[in-house]
Amino acid sequence: MVKGHAVQHAIKEGFERRNIVEAILRGKIVAEYPHEHRMLVCGKTTIPGGSVAYLHVVCEYFDPVDIEFVTAYIPDEVQWERPPFKRRRRKVK
Repeated sequence: MVKGHAVQHAIKEGFERRNIVEAILRGKIVAEYPHEHRMLVCGKTTIPGGSVAYLHVVCEYFDPVDIEFVTAYIPDEVQWERPPFKRRRRKVK
């Protein structure tokens, strides 16, 4: 199930539900949050217009059968290394 928040990001950032599914199927787990029954998956997808982009998808798996896609977004290159599997370290001032 794709949650409303994921759909809002998709509309705002120019990708579709099918891109979320494609990113999940082609992606890898970047972070796991077992106490919250969530994980962050990063995968490549071809967005409308033909560009290839990475998507981050937060998945929730409370139910053993159904997985919910809580949110999905194109990761910010300032915050994430390329490919966006690891968050950049903050510079200490």
